[in-house]
Amino acid sequence: MELSRIVGDGPDYYIPVIAGTFAALAAVPVVCCFLWGRRFFGLPGGLIAGTVVAVAPELVYFGARTLSEVLAGNLLVAALYILEPGYQVTSRQRLFGGGVLLGLVFLLRIQLAPAVAIVALWMIWRADHERVLATITGAIAILTADGILDAVTLGYPFASLWRYVVYNVYYGVSSTFGVKPWNYYLLGEIGVWGGGAATLLLLAALGARRMLSPFAAAITILAVHSAIAHKEYRFIYPAVVLLMVLAGVGLAQIARWGRDWLRDRGKRGWTAEVGSITVALAWWCFISFEVWTGPTLTAHRYRGHDNLAAVSFLAHGPAVCGLGLYGLDGEDWGQYGGYTYFHRPGPMYWPKDEAELDTFAPGFDTLVYRKVPPEGLGFTPQRCFGQVCVARRSGGCAPLPMMAMPFPSPVSRPLAGSP
Repeated sequence: MELSRIVGDGPDYYIPVIAGTFAALAAVPVVCCFLWGRRFFGLPGGLIAGTVVAVAPELVYFGARTLSEVLAGNLLVAALYILEPGYQVTSRQRLFGGGVLLGLVFLLRIQLAPAVAIVALWMIWRADHERVLATITGAIAILTADGILDAVTLGYPFASLWRYVVYNVYYGVSSTFGVKPWNYYLLGEIGVWGGGAATLLLLAALGARRMLSPFAAAITILAVHSAIAHKEYRFIYPAVVLLMVLAGVGLAQIARWGRDWLRDRGKRGWTAEVGSITVALAWWCFISFEVWTGPTLTAHRYRGHDNLAAVSFLAHGPAVCGLGLYGLDGEDWGQYGGYTYFHRPGPMYWPKDEAELDTFAPGFDTLVYRKVPPEGLGFTPQRCFGQVCVARRSGGCAPLPMMAMPFPSPVSRPLAGSP
């Protein structure tokens, strides 16, 4: 966000910079899968494998989002390629770099620790002592750097990890956001992929024949997250991206079989190669399009769209001395992008009912609402974005205190005694 200020200030500048950066990082699995496919099946196989990851619907949906699961998942694929590119790695610098990435994956998403351990144990089992030492040294280096950073900024080494574990495991903060049964992710993926799930499983199984380490890591991630009570779709992105890599390699394998089948029937030169590539990619792209336009991902893509459009409209309009958000059904300002989209210095209020709306209405001159406010408050509608509308009133804003931040009760209790 600070770098974007070189060009200009505001969401029109920093949101594209952030999205572009994460989108570039999301291309890492595409490149890695291309390199794996080229190693196993030549250039045509690389193109097929890379394309599978590039157009995989869930990876397109999550790729540019600022989520720790997304960044950790993409870096996990990079670490796997660095350590297991399809041949034995002997470069100590490369092994050191792989260890750094594994350590960084652990720091970004501690729930991936079992998967990181599986990858490390797989490599240790197959490697000599020098290779293992170089990788472990890389992991220790990044862990040490994180320990120093936490000590300087939070008071003691690994404070961020420790507090995360304490608040979620001991105080049970995550469970306050809802709990799901153990089969939530399995049923969810079937809901996303529908009939295409059979193709995905077939391709991933074929890819796992050549790449057991990513397969073991993906299964571990699914198993661990299925055992955690609080579940969200985004949590299993690292497993999804690994399965897509395996599917890419699996589709390249099928294309190779198709090429050989055509050659056995008299097709020569590029006819057999291009024919098998075309059929394979057409098959995958058709399935991906069906999943992308299916009800599940369509609902996810448009969730919050009207909210963000309304607040972005305010960010480009006249000055606002206060903003009210009404009709949120118990939600708070986070559903509207917060100050990242609003980008105004005025306070925010999110009254839950008409009584609170009457109380806090003098504190804001602009209202974003899903539920029509009482006429007596003086707000005049300006523009609507789907089910979300923007209204303004004349006059200034009274200096009312902002509403309390919505902390879960397990967090509020231990914080109550803090200075």
